[in-house]
Order: sequence, then structure tokens, then C-alpha cells
Amino acid sequence: MNTSATGGRPVPLSGERPAARSTEGPAERRIGRRCLYMPSARLGLYLALRGLVPPGTRVLMSPVNCETVMFAAVAAGLRPVMAPVSPADGTIDVGRIDWDGIGAVVATHLYGLPGEIGRLAAECERRGAVLVEDCAHAFQTEVTGPGGERRHVGTFGAAGVFSLAKHPRAGGGGLLAVDDDVAERLAKARDELLTAPAVGRELPAVIAPLVRDAVFALRLSGPAWRAAKALRIEVSHENDEARVRDLAAAADDTDDLDLTRFDRWMSVGAGGYRVAHSRLLRGAVARRVRLVDGRRARRRRLAGVRVLSALPTAATGVAAFADQPLFRVPLLVADRDAARAALERRGVITTCLYTPPLDDDFGPGLAEPGPTPQIARWWARHALPVDPLQAARALPILRRLVPAVHP
Repeated sequence: MNTSATGGRPVPLSGERPAARSTEGPAERRIGRRCLYMPSARLGLYLALRGLVPPGTRVLMSPVNCETVMFAAVAAGLRPVMAPVSPADGTIDVGRIDWDGIGAVVATHLYGLPGEIGRLAAECERRGAVLVEDCAHAFQTEVTGPGGERRHVGTFGAAGVFSLAKHPRAGGGGLLAVDDDVAERLAKARDELLTAPAVGRELPAVIAPLVRDAVFALRLSGPAWRAAKALRIEVSHENDEARVRDLAAAADDTDDLDLTRFDRWMSVGAGGYRVAHSRLLRGAVARRVRLVDGRRARRRRLAGVRVLSALPTAATGVAAFADQPLFRVPLLVADRDAARAALERRGVITTCLYTPPLDDDFGPGLAEPGPTPQIARWWARHALPVDPLQAARALPILRRLVPAVHP
């Protein structure tokens, strides 16, 4: 039991009970690496960066990204540097990286697309840079090597971080995949950061995935989404100058790396990111994870990725991974707002939009600008990520969309 984070109250460790192992074990067998259960993927990313990268290191990441990736790096005492963006898939353009002073890289597998992860891993190894893979969207993605061998993402770098709220559609949870020689040290660091579980507050996280499944099956996504927005259950985030200024001030205090100082930012969109899960919630998450392989087969059987990748609006990088059960298929369309509205009327909801790019949103004081701002802005403005499981319902709209003009 851990008591350090809760003023003497014991916190059940995530790995103490069978429910955690029922999540970690299957993932370890599929991924091929030791996995540590986390209450959230963002806590796993923070632990990887804090535990494997020295403070003050300049860390490269894509500007087309969830802001919490940058928050985790800042909280870990690192200096985010925006990477060049590939117009093919929105991931890091390895051939255009300026490696001067770069000591670490966060490779985000955007919508499940791994980009040039093999080439990036080789460059990091050659240059002594620590590679951490953000696999939040890539719980099921594999990469085929030159000899035809298959390798799961999350095994190319020093660590891989997976979300259990994306593909498994659980009410929370994440996995940190690492080598055995650092697993126990990072598990101990995790346990020191956890706060006590609150079973009563976990009930929405247990019930919400079931409600979402029912809404999806009954084709009520559109009305449910509109109701959620009207009730401010789903709120689109807008940045503000005070939040940016306060984060910059916190980041400047490099002598104090207490994670609590960054809770305001690390909790964006998902409060309780470091609250330990009770047996109830861990069991619910484990059951959702067990459904993933079935959904993998369904995604392939419906051929949603393949159908979407054949559209003239599909990002060119999707074609190479049309056999993978991607989380989303990014289309690049001229009028994304109109397309989103048309899809919503058919009950197809568009999420996982990352606009504006991180360096535009947070400025040079927090995010050193990247070398391809025009491509990053183009992606952020035109990307329309479509769930392959909703491809059939969305196609009547998608077939009429006009491709975005390449910058």
C-alpha cells in the first residue's frame, strides 16, 4: 500500500490485484513487452518522460497533437520542440528533422498510423535520443518489417503508452509498455503519484461505455451528441492567454517538478488522471479490453479502413496500412466544418480534431516552432478523422466531399 500521495490514507496499487493483471497480461502477450496498468495514458506518458529522459532535455513532438502530450513533457521538466509534419499522414517527417540539440522524441501514431516509426527508431538509436511512442490511437497497430515480420507499435522505443479509452472504449485506464529492467522502477514511481480511489465517482466511468454502445447500436449518436453539447457534458476546449501564461510560469520553475503543480493542465478533458482505480473499475476496463480482438476482426470484416482509404480525400499515408484496424481514417477535405455538420445529421460524430497546431496555440515560449508550419496548419484545418466502424453510414456524405488542396 502507498500512503505518500494521500496524507497517510492507503492507496491500492494498480498491480496488486488480479483485475490489473487481467488487463496487463493479454496486452503483454499481444504487444510483446511488459505492461504497467495506469489510470490514464497521460500519466503513463508523464512517467515515461520523467523516468527515462533527463530534465531540461529538448524533446521533439508533432504539433498536430493532443495538448496533453505537450503538458506531460512540460510537467516532466522537458522543452517541447515541434517536429516537421508529413503531409502524407500528419506524423513526424523524419527526413526533415533538425536533430541539433534533440535528446528525446515523442512519436504520436496519429489515428493509429505509425508513420516512419522504424526509420525514426533507427535515427534515435544512432543519435542517442530517447524515443517514447504515444500509442493512444494505436492499440491494435502492427508494422510489417522488410522481411515480412510483424511488430507491434510500442516496442520500437524506450517506452510505449496506450490508452484504454480509445479502441477498447473503456471508461479510463492506460498501459505503459517498457523493458523489464525499468518496469519496477516506473511502477514504484507510479504508485507514489496515485491518489486514493473513489468508488462512488467511478460509476459514471463504468456505465458510460455501456451507454455509448447502446447509443451507437440504436443509431442515436447524433441526438445524444447534440444533447451532450447542449448540457455542456461535451465541451470543446478553447485556449486562453491566462492558461498559457500560467503554464509558462510553471514550466520556468525547473527546480520544482512536483506533478501536483500541473494538475490543472494534465486534467484537461479527463479529470482523475492519477486517481487509482478500484477493483470495480479495473474489472470493467479489463472486460472492455477483452472485447478488442473481436472488434479487430469486425473492423477487418467490414473493411472500413480499406473502403475509406480508397476515397480521393483519404490521406495518402493510409493506403500502406489499409489492412490495419485503425482507430480513425483521416480524410483531408476542403470544407471540414460543412462535412462534420453533414455527418452529424447522419449520426456520425467527428472527434479527435487537433487544431490549431501546438506551436500556434501555445506560442514560442512553450513550444519551439516547427519547420513546416504551413503543413501543420493545413492538416489541423482539413483533417476529418472517420471511424472505420461507421464507414457504411458515412459513405453517402464522404463520397461527395472535395479534397483539400495541398499547400
